[in-house]
Amino acid sequence: MAKAPQTSAANGSAHERVDQAAAKAHAAIDKAAEMAGSGEEKLHHIADEMRSQAEQIADSAKVRSKELTDVVSSYTREHPVKTLGLAFLAGALVASLVRRG
Repeated sequence: MAKAPQTSAANGSAHERVDQAAAKAHAAIDKAAEMAGSGEEKLHHIADEMRSQAEQIADSAKVRSKELTDVVSSYTREHPVKTLGLAFLAGALVASLVRRG
């Protein structure tokens, strides 16, 4: 029965090692979960920034398109004969290119 204290000591030491390993595993899992959460937040932040930039680009394109349409409309009203001549020349050029192709 002299071995009982050694067995008890060995069991205690084994329990300590298991507890230490479990604590390390918990710490690693907590760190991984934190990093995953942080990565997800970063992805959401980047997606929000990209969405905002896309909206700004779309708004800018709409404004520029409206400005160009207004300029073309104004030119057409001020110079109807020139506009018809340019349209005729553009059509003739396209027809010529299509025939050659």
